[in-house]
Amino acid sequence: MKTINLFLADINVAGNTSGVDCYISVLIEGLKKYININICRINFKHDSERLFCKETVNDGYTEFTVPMPQSPNEMISEEFWTNRYNENAYYITEHLFKNKENMILHLHTLNLMDFALVVRKHYPECKIITHLHCIPWKGFFNSNISRFNRLYRQIYIDNDIPAMELLVSNHSELRSYNEADRIICVTRCASDFLTRMMGINPSKIAIICNGISDKASGILPAERKNKDFMFLYVGTISPSKGLLYILEAMRKLKDQGYTVSLIAAGKGQKVYVEQIKLSYPDLRIRFTGSISFDELKDYYITCDAGIIASLQEQCSYVAIEMSMFGMPLITTAVDGLDEMFIDEENALKVSTRFSNVYGLSADTDDMANKMKRLIDDKELRYRLGNNIRKLYEKNFGVDEMIEKTIEIYNELLL
Repeated sequence: MKTINLFLADINVAGNTSGVDCYISVLIEGLKKYININICRINFKHDSERLFCKETVNDGYTEFTVPMPQSPNEMISEEFWTNRYNENAYYITEHLFKNKENMILHLHTLNLMDFALVVRKHYPECKIITHLHCIPWKGFFNSNISRFNRLYRQIYIDNDIPAMELLVSNHSELRSYNEADRIICVTRCASDFLTRMMGINPSKIAIICNGISDKASGILPAERKNKDFMFLYVGTISPSKGLLYILEAMRKLKDQGYTVSLIAAGKGQKVYVEQIKLSYPDLRIRFTGSISFDELKDYYITCDAGIIASLQEQCSYVAIEMSMFGMPLITTAVDGLDEMFIDEENALKVSTRFSNVYGLSADTDDMANKMKRLIDDKELRYRLGNNIRKLYEKNFGVDEMIEKTIEIYNELLL
């Protein structure tokens, strides 16, 4: 078997653990046991305190950190400056690629395709994989809501394909699909986006669900007992994650005489979080900020139910972790979340609504009713929790994810 020189490349933000960070950590841990794979992570980092590169030799892999510019959005929007940055990035990482054979660049951020193409200019045999962790245009929900709603209506209501200039997020995106040797998607809906909207040949695409090693075996609680019924929200505190819909549903329950509380575990812009606190002073909410997995694990074990209200999501690691801990779960019926769960069998799904005036939103009446059902029905909680744990064991363990990924690597080097 050939020795593979694997380079995992991503862009991340200091102090913020994303689903992509979680995926890469899981992937590295799973690949380390394969002695024929040399792993190097090239981490392009947004960090106001980092000015210099850093190379670290860890247990089983090398990590090379490259600082991003202090104003990266301006750079990304200008192709000239993007190219200049990538040429310099190659210059300082060149030693990582020198005298290597069977090289694969596995990209976890679409904006890195231009860097990958610089590498391939010097090493034409280098194979490139684009890993689609999200559907880019859906990020407009946070940055350009009117554009998001226009696209949503065209695609899902009118069943039409929008103009490419509206759909594509930046100049790197199309190259990330067209220039890659293979594309890995984490959901069927992402694969459909590529084939139907981007015109990508299906033979170029592989669907591999996210997975995670079991951290809950033997510690699943028989019954969760809290003074108030306690829901758990995990994720970034941002509009597209739907926390406001949860709070509106909680207020409806409060008006009906129910006492519930919410743990909101995640990081958000300080101004946005303060606005939420001012808008919902009557509700029992605890914001934890960014916390470690060990701290989060305690909430997975002790909270009564999990709730996900996202309006755009792929193969959510939060959903997988809640499944792993056997949490009864309420989730919106969107994108990857809709693929992951079966309504009434292993989760309760909340419908969404679309209005020409208000755009896309979660149905807070439906959400409140689903929350009320969980509170009132102990047997339902037990059944959902038991079934969602079985779902994790069947679909979201780490071994199958690793094996399918290695198959892609080997196919590229045949």
